[in-house]
Amino acid sequence: MDPITAAQYLILKDSFARKGVNINATYTPAGDIDYIYVVDRLLARGENVELLLGAMPGLRRAEANEQPEVDGLVRLATDQFSLDQAESGALTVPEVLDLMDERLENSPRAGRAEPLLTPVHIVYITKITPAGEPDVPGGATGPWPPPSPAGGGGGVKIGISDTGLQPNLSQYSWMTNVTGDPERPGGTLPSGLQRIRPYAGHGTFAAGAAKCTAPNAAVYVNDHFTESEGEAEDVIIRKLNELITAQSPDLVCLPAGLYARNNWPSLPFNQLHQMHPNLTLVASAGNDHTDKEFYPAAYPWVIGVGALATDQVNRAWFSNYGSWVDIYALGEGLINAYAHGEYTYHEQPKAPAKEIFSGLARWSGTSFSAPLVAGLIASQIPQSGSAAAAAQAVLQRAQQQAIPGVGPALVV
Repeated sequence: MDPITAAQYLILKDSFARKGVNINATYTPAGDIDYIYVVDRLLARGENVELLLGAMPGLRRAEANEQPEVDGLVRLATDQFSLDQAESGALTVPEVLDLMDERLENSPRAGRAEPLLTPVHIVYITKITPAGEPDVPGGATGPWPPPSPAGGGGGVKIGISDTGLQPNLSQYSWMTNVTGDPERPGGTLPSGLQRIRPYAGHGTFAAGAAKCTAPNAAVYVNDHFTESEGEAEDVIIRKLNELITAQSPDLVCLPAGLYARNNWPSLPFNQLHQMHPNLTLVASAGNDHTDKEFYPAAYPWVIGVGALATDQVNRAWFSNYGSWVDIYALGEGLINAYAHGEYTYHEQPKAPAKEIFSGLARWSGTSFSAPLVAGLIASQIPQSGSAAAAAQAVLQRAQQQAIPGVGPALVV
């Protein structure tokens, strides 16, 4: 694992531990993270639970207060599971799943549309991969790319699942009609400055990116990741469902995702699609410079967005890629609204340097390519009549402007 990803993974792991949840990761032969999961917990559909409990004595339902508030999904606990003479709880989640694969053909390749049993994967903001931390943007006084002079998106609402909003956005002329959950503050330092936590300002920056391509749209940013900078997949689906139900957005942007065990479907994201089959969801493709599918971006029903470099003619060095990426947009060197205060760098080569931010940042990642595309779709909705039609129009235009060696792309 490279040092940057290792540092970010430790931040994620520690933040879960603070709320009493243990997470772990499996690794590829090359030492990279394969997938991240909740320790001692598995996920299944309710109609399969009795079959699974019968096949694997010692599995049990997790406590009622831990069960996902998503119809049809059940958490199972492995901490009392044992095999032959093995001590109770001695097998890890990956080992229990390997055993289940053998006993019940727990595999889509066995003719199933989805596995019977999966880990509880962790969905994380795509900053956890090597796109890097924010920088002070020099003498910049406004966003890059600038707000579209053509306007667009009037009467349209974009929902963003992220870290909530920083306060005092009224100072940014392009951030009008942006609302959402307040982001948890990082505390006041002896200097009087606010401490900027890792990942803070991510939702604000993403909202600003969406507003630059859809200046007249409304944006609502939910606080789905502030507490842990990541969240269990079943919890995120509940939160996304609440966002959709409460805010009725025309489309949703998720600058986050997960790598799934064996690249098999995620039960919660399958469930979200069943609950909201007409949802237009725009998601980040990830920042690992790999063609390994990152979900939900890799689903056919989701618009997966990769990143272009600053020249907008090459793929950004960190961007994931592959046939599952639907569109590429600027993802390197963006400037937008951020936090005020002091930030301590956690990644090399800058760690442990400190930097003072004054409300703007330069940042990179597919986390910000995705809201740019969400804004492009939103700006097209008044002419197209629906989010689905607008998305198809944007994707068709990207196909027409495809960059050789990269893929469908739009310059913003």
